[in-house]
Amino acid sequence: TTNHPYRISFLTTTRVRSSEKLPEDLAGFEPVKYTEVLDGTLNPDYLVDVIGQIVEISHIEHVNVNGKETEKISLEFDERLPMVLWGKFASDVSEAMQVRDEHLTVLVLRFAKIKVWKEERSVSNAYNVSEIGLNPTMIEVGKFIASLPKDDLPLAIVESKYSAIVNGVSEKDDFFIHTPRKTIAQILDTKQVEKCILLCTIAAIDSDMGWFYPSCKVCSKKVLTVPFPNNDDGGEDDDFKHTYYCAKCKTNNPATLPRYKLHLVVLDNTSNTKLLVFDNHAMQLLNQSCLQLAGPSNKFEIEETNVLPPALNSIIGKTFLFKIQIERENFVYKHETYKVLKVITNKDLIADFEEANSENASEGGQFHDMDTQSDAPEASLAMIGSASDQSESFDLTPAKRIRPVNLELDESFDENSVTRSVSSVKIKKEKCSKSG
Repeated sequence: TTNHPYRISFLTTTRVRSSEKLPEDLAGFEPVKYTEVLDGTLNPDYLVDVIGQIVEISHIEHVNVNGKETEKISLEFDERLPMVLWGKFASDVSEAMQVRDEHLTVLVLRFAKIKVWKEERSVSNAYNVSEIGLNPTMIEVGKFIASLPKDDLPLAIVESKYSAIVNGVSEKDDFFIHTPRKTIAQILDTKQVEKCILLCTIAAIDSDMGWFYPSCKVCSKKVLTVPFPNNDDGGEDDDFKHTYYCAKCKTNNPATLPRYKLHLVVLDNTSNTKLLVFDNHAMQLLNQSCLQLAGPSNKFEIEETNVLPPALNSIIGKTFLFKIQIERENFVYKHETYKVLKVITNKDLIADFEEANSENASEGGQFHDMDTQSDAPEASLAMIGSASDQSESFDLTPAKRIRPVNLELDESFDENSVTRSVSSVKIKKEKCSKSG
């Protein structure tokens, strides 16, 4: 792991005592040049130190690694050095970037691993070895900031790097090949626990249950709202005051951070249903953190979580690919809200998905039960039409259909599923030109 000529070995009888302060020249921080990483000069068998300004960052993803779900996030430095962080490193950096105050963010990664895939090189954290810091107080960080140009590059939130492979399966293959695709009608008829891919259009946001929740900054779990004890000397406003309690950390009034919890009303050309989208996936859809819309915890009130900010309406009428979980509650108790596991917002990938299914439809393919059909992309969604068949009422990217969809949202949704607080969009009736 290191090419340092000296090593220290610890025996069971070795005694260690911490030092309050080490000389600065003993820090051992030696950042490498980006070019030496990218051109293969450095041996990937050795760990390295890197420092750089973050100019691109993706949304956090949850991927399966050796049967265990873990977090993943992609970044790029100012000179285009790609970096992938995993596990707690990914979640910590994602949260820190949401609450950052500085326009300039410098990341220091010590003992990083050089990764090579398809002759492309990047750096990543090494398991239980690496150390990471954002704008740490270090002499090297001060020198690095002083060497930067004064143009102040803005931070860009970008799409996830789908070329990354985990357990031999890319994100694209997970959506296109390894997970069965279903329409909403098929999902509603499913009688078993499984995961599936759904291509659908967001028609509305149900805000009756709120669109965000206050969470603990330490453990990320939802905090409980605890009213203040009644005070006879207080005014009427005291009845509405409250504090928070984190049940996991067992902490009164913990530091909090708002997180998304969106209930999306979605539809395709077969039916409609609801999807539950949590913080990281909602950020993929909106390209904004919940903190930016809800404000800090001292400003938002629980009573206001059902008031939708205008920024949320930007996703209404747009089409995305969702990987969802069908739970036992969905088919036993007819609970028509499905949890979103992954999201694809990349327009090129969505277009590829639609094209693959359009080819299947043109070959006369029929929509069979997903339990009996192939995992190949050809045996997929067969009811998707061409771009010319879209309603003029959408100026974004609506779901494509090959037959007319006579839907008025106010009529098509059951009164119990979408209530008065839903922010919706009208969908006009469509006319499709006859083919061939």
